[in-house]
Amino acid sequence: MNIRNTTTTFTALAAALLLSACAGAPPAASGTAPNQAPQPAQPAGGHGLKAFMGSYDANRDGAVPRAEFDAIRQQRFRAADTNGDGVLSEAEYVAEYEGRLKRQYFDQGRQPDAAYENNIKQAHVRFAIVNRARDGRFTQAEDRAIADKTFKGLDTNGDGVVSAADPQRTPAARGNDD
Repeated sequence: MNIRNTTTTFTALAAALLLSACAGAPPAASGTAPNQAPQPAQPAGGHGLKAFMGSYDANRDGAVPRAEFDAIRQQRFRAADTNGDGVLSEAEYVAEYEGRLKRQYFDQGRQPDAAYENNIKQAHVRFAIVNRARDGRFTQAEDRAIADKTFKGLDTNGDGVVSAADPQRTPAARGNDD
């Protein structure tokens, strides 16, 4: 590994750890500054309503309007983009996720285990899927496309807010979304 790759990897890991430290902060009071949504720490990943709410309900009010969801996704993307080029490399993408996963394990008093290692392997697989251009550069446009599909799939009543009021569909039905 050359110095440039080592520096890039170290920088990505440092940013992910910083982001995960911020993620563990308690939700801010109602006076949260604009564009500075608190970031829930858990879960680090997962599918379905429970995982979505745990990851994106920043103020823990049981509802995630699109703006709250977008603010957290944008915050994560920017923090992960450690070299500031506006796209995420696979290393940056995985490091951001690993930072959240490490924080989750720490908060639960757990040490990394086989499940942890499997989650990291899956993050590499996810990168290959979300990087639709297959160019090793996950763009903000690619992220927005995923965000649109995710939000639409969970906001089943179409009111612009994801909450327990949204009747949930099976994973197979969600997989058929355009």
